[in-house]
Amino acid sequence: MNQDKYSAYCREHVTEFRDELRDDASWALKNWPARTSALLLLVSSLMTWQNLLSSNNPYAGQALLTYSIPILIVLLFPWVTLLFSTTSKLSRTVFDCFVFSILFGFCMTLQLIFRPELTQQEQSNFYIALSGQINFVILMTTAFSYHTRFEVTLLRNTVFTLLTVLMIYRINATYLTLNIMQLIQGYLGGIIVGWLFFRRIQSRFYYKSVDADTRQHLYNQLSKLVYPHQLERIKSGDQLEETMPVARSEAIINVFDIIRSSAIRHERTQNFFLNVFRAFSQICMMGYRHNPLKSRAFRLKETGDGFISAVGYPFMTEKSMSLADHAVDTALMMFKAFNAEVDRFSYGHPIKAAMGLAFNTVQGTFQSSGIRAYDLYGDALVQAYRYEEMRKNPKIASIMDDSAHQQGLQDYNILIVQEVIFNSLCDGYKSLFQPIDLKAIEYPMPQDPNARFVYFHILP
Repeated sequence: MNQDKYSAYCREHVTEFRDELRDDASWALKNWPARTSALLLLVSSLMTWQNLLSSNNPYAGQALLTYSIPILIVLLFPWVTLLFSTTSKLSRTVFDCFVFSILFGFCMTLQLIFRPELTQQEQSNFYIALSGQINFVILMTTAFSYHTRFEVTLLRNTVFTLLTVLMIYRINATYLTLNIMQLIQGYLGGIIVGWLFFRRIQSRFYYKSVDADTRQHLYNQLSKLVYPHQLERIKSGDQLEETMPVARSEAIINVFDIIRSSAIRHERTQNFFLNVFRAFSQICMMGYRHNPLKSRAFRLKETGDGFISAVGYPFMTEKSMSLADHAVDTALMMFKAFNAEVDRFSYGHPIKAAMGLAFNTVQGTFQSSGIRAYDLYGDALVQAYRYEEMRKNPKIASIMDDSAHQQGLQDYNILIVQEVIFNSLCDGYKSLFQPIDLKAIEYPMPQDPNARFVYFHILP
C-alpha cells in the first residue's frame, strides 16, 4: 500500500521527481559509483591485455581500449558540466550511454578474444573462463536506471540485452548458445535489482518531498507569528527569546479605538475591523529592515475594535524626523487608511475613531510559560490608554464638540497627544492641535498627575 502511495505521489509530482532523478544520475556520474566502475573497467582491461599477451594474441594491445568510452565518460562528464552547466540536465541520458558503452566494451573484448583462430582446447578454456562474466555484466548494467517510470527502464534493459545478444551472436554463436541461460539470469536479476532500486528512489523522494513540504508549511505558518528577522535568527540557531529587544527603553504608544463600535450592526462588521487592522499593520511595516531593526512602527496587538502600536521601540525609526513627528505622521496615515476602509464599508451611519499618544518608558518581554509571545509593558501603555479615553469625559468631550462644530463637523475623528509629545513636534504639526488646560477644567490626568495640558486634533 505504501508503494502504491509513493508511485501515485511521484506521478503527481513527475517534474520534481524527474529533477530528483536527474540530480541523482549526475551525482552518480561524478562521484564514487562511476569512478569505482571506471577503475574496475581499467583493471579488467589490464588483466585482459595481460592474458591475451601471454597467449600470444596479436590483438592484445587493443584490449586496453575496449572500455575507453565509459572511462572517458566518467573522466570528462564533471569537466563538461563545469564548463557547460546545462549538460547536467542530460545526466540521465549520459548515464544510459555509460551503461551501454560498458556492454559494448564487453562485446569488443569478446571480439578480441575469439578473433584469432583458436584450438578446441583454447576455445573451451575461454568459454569456461568467460561463462560467469556475461551474467555479472548484464546484471550490473541493467540494475540501475534513473527514469521516472519503471516501464521505461524495463524497455531500456530489454533493448540493451537484445543488442548485446545480437553482438555476441555475431562474434561467437557457440559462446552465446552455451551461455544463454547465464544471459537470461543476468537479465532477470537486473530487472529484480532495478525494481528494488527504483522503489527505493520513489520512497526516498516521497519522504524527502513530504518532509520539505511539511517544513515549508511550518515555516509559512510560523511567519504569521513572528517577524522575518526572527525566522532568520531562529534558522541560524538563536533562541526565540533572543530575537527581540527586551531592554528597558522609551517609546510613544499609539492606542486606537473605534468610537461606539458596539453600535455597528452589519453582517460584515468583523471583516471591516480586520481590513482596518490589516491596513494599519501594513503602515507599521513600512521601511522594515532587520539590520539594524527598523520600521515605521511596531504592531503590538489588536483588541477586538482597537489597535495598539509602538513608535521608537522595539523597532527604531528613521532619524529624518523627531520621534514625536514620526508618531503623529504615522497616526495621520492610519486615520487616512481608516477613512478609506470606512468608505469601502459603505455603512449607513458615520463611523469615527479616536487615538491617544503617550511617551514614557516601555520594556519588551516574552511570556514566561506556554507560548512565548512577545509583548510590551510600561507606563507609556497605561498613559496612552488614559489619553485615548479622555474623550469620554463630559467636559473634554464638550470642548472637542465645540471645536468640531466650528469646523462644520458633526461627526469626527480625534487624535489626543500628551503634552511632552506636543512640545517635541515641529511647528507644522503643532499648528494642528488645540490645547485643553486640565487645571482650568479641574481634571486630574490619571497615571500622569504632572500633566498640565492635553492637546487634541479634530479630523473629518
